[in-house]
Amino acid sequence: MGLTIQDLNVSFGHENVISKLNLELDTSEIIAILGPSGCGKTTLLRTIAGLQTQSSGRITLNGERIDAIPCESRGIGMLFQRPVLFPFKDLLGNILFAYQKKNQRDMNDVRSVIQEMGLEGKEHQAIETLSGGEAQRVVLARALLTKPRLLLLDEPLSALDVDLRRKIAKEMRSTLKTRGIPAIHVTHDPIEAEIIGDRVIHWTDLQPGGDDEE
Repeated sequence: MGLTIQDLNVSFGHENVISKLNLELDTSEIIAILGPSGCGKTTLLRTIAGLQTQSSGRITLNGERIDAIPCESRGIGMLFQRPVLFPFKDLLGNILFAYQKKNQRDMNDVRSVIQEMGLEGKEHQAIETLSGGEAQRVVLARALLTKPRLLLLDEPLSALDVDLRRKIAKEMRSTLKTRGIPAIHVTHDPIEAEIIGDRVIHWTDLQPGGDDEE
């Protein structure tokens, strides 16, 4: 099953930002969408997550129509360009924030995620002392612990230097594939797109008149 988007339209006032967009994402597949800033990539992710209202169309995840349910009920995780972290919590406290509404915490899973993200030994480190790469690893770890049905990646590596960006892209791909989590990653960097995606799709090809795959 996976994600299916049919004839999606999103407008801001009289401006049509997304027009008749169709997209399919298989279970456990990672798609990288490549396009310049301002083309509508972030709007697409926000609409899938339920943070932006669509004008028309249909969004289905694992056979369930999700476009009519609140964002908090969709089971979708999202990473943004700038990591959202709490300065009053240490690294572990930020990761455990994913569990704040759970009755039980699987600390074995927490330790496993911390190890996967290369953050062992830094659990009690202050947030302001983290590097940009470490900060993004923290938000990814936090997202993984929620066991999302789908993960949306809105250029989370764009603020990092090129070498680090591509290194973490490889780590993210490996982690997502190991855990079987499907994802949509949007970027303007074609090499980053090739590293992380099972498929690379150009934004222009998602609009009417183009193919949907590179």
